[in-house]
Amino acid sequence: MGFTTHGRNARHSPPAIPGDAQPLSVAGLGCVAGDRVEQTRLSRILTGQRHIWGNRTLTDPRAWQLWSLPGKAVAYVLCFEVAVLAGVVWLVATGGVPGHADWLRFGTLAAAIVVHLSVVKRAEEDRRDSAAGPHFTLTSVWMFAAVVVLPAALAVLVAVLIRALTYPIARRQPYRYLFSSAEMLGSMLAASTLVRVTGVQAHAGVTGLRDLLVIAVFVLAGAVYYGAQALAVGGAMKLTLPATAWRDVLGTRSENLMEMITLAGGAILGLLMSGHWAAPLLVVLPLSYANRMLDDARQRQQHLERLVREQYQAHQRLSKDAHTDFRTGLLNSNGLAEQAGRLVTRCRELGNEVTVLAIDLDHFKRINDSWGHPAGNAVLAEIGRILREKLRPGDLAGRDGGEEFVVVLADTTLAAGVAAAERIRHAIGALAVPTTDKHSNAITLLGRGEATPAECRDELRAISASIGVASIPTCGATMATAQHVADTALYEAKENGRNQVRAAEVGEVEKPVPAPRSGDQVESALF
Repeated sequence: MGFTTHGRNARHSPPAIPGDAQPLSVAGLGCVAGDRVEQTRLSRILTGQRHIWGNRTLTDPRAWQLWSLPGKAVAYVLCFEVAVLAGVVWLVATGGVPGHADWLRFGTLAAAIVVHLSVVKRAEEDRRDSAAGPHFTLTSVWMFAAVVVLPAALAVLVAVLIRALTYPIARRQPYRYLFSSAEMLGSMLAASTLVRVTGVQAHAGVTGLRDLLVIAVFVLAGAVYYGAQALAVGGAMKLTLPATAWRDVLGTRSENLMEMITLAGGAILGLLMSGHWAAPLLVVLPLSYANRMLDDARQRQQHLERLVREQYQAHQRLSKDAHTDFRTGLLNSNGLAEQAGRLVTRCRELGNEVTVLAIDLDHFKRINDSWGHPAGNAVLAEIGRILREKLRPGDLAGRDGGEEFVVVLADTTLAAGVAAAERIRHAIGALAVPTTDKHSNAITLLGRGEATPAECRDELRAISASIGVASIPTCGATMATAQHVADTALYEAKENGRNQVRAAEVGEVEKPVPAPRSGDQVESALF
């Protein structure tokens, strides 16, 4: 349960603020079980720093992390602790004097608790250190058994003993550990008061319908114990972060079920102790084994989480590789077709235009033939960098094969697309690409805007691009149609001298697909 190191909602503990962590109101409570993206940081926020007795944070009240909580939460915590203290004093003062049998049961129960917590200490520390927050233990079995069979004074001593033995495992900030202790004592106080008011006692002489009444009262006491924890911790969480959902306050189904099982086990142990004072000794072994099972379950869960995480990462890598062009870091043709289709559908549903740019590098084959493929690859990588830098996060850019690129601009008119194309063309014209030639000699290939007239004339070093622009729905209703129209505008840009942007005319989609060109025409247009 929140603020505690065990019980339902254990993982919803309000955080102690370590030095450089966020304030509590920002860091938040109520984390869900699957939230392990930043597990190390989350663990620091939820569990706080390990406390060292005698340091300044303990001796100087002004440095207590209690004051990092909102004012209402601080008042609630302090008032709750005072109320629980007063209730415990009243219950002990008005309760009966423990008899010889009570002390015998208490001694046996205390011995069993010491053995149990000593045996599971190492495993509980491992579980605590590996958790993203506080962890669940089984000490409610001992506490509720004390409520059922022991006088109030001895039941309180059992709770104090358990809290003293679990502090080395929990290692929480004092204000948090004090509140969790008050929460447990408050739960015991409520359940013990109910048992006292009903006058029901667990002893071997109860028979007949009276026996059913005892069971009914103990079930009701377990519900009160359970509900008192929920109210205590839920109130603190809601005052700390009012936006915390109630499903986070109440915990998961497995946590609630585990708490019910431990309370039922405590009731059974209490009934056994009423006739057999040594009954706790029989419970130590199975309870310790249950702790071992919890630790094994934790290890299996961690193993499965690691496998799922590795599988997810492998899937992400494979998905990225299947949709990404290795040379440029842009989308490949498959990735572009898939993502562009979704983008066009979204924009059309919103009634917005989409602009498609078809980009082709001028005389790129000559660069490859003259300087070698490493030089051509360096140019392609720089084009990929330019497109990533010039586009918005919602736009798409892909390599459509060879030196051809396609850009899809979301929510963009044809005129705005032409302006974007001009920016890309100018950026390509300003390139300076350091690379090597066929003989591994260092060279620099320049964009046409930076090249000398001689370099522009021989077309061997000058880098430029021709761009065709078309929009959806102006030039067609689908991505395939708009890309075809943009390709047509691209060829017109090449035929008109290259290194320019050509926008498709309205209605150009209705033009028939051009007939295949002759070899001379292809050579003239592309090279």
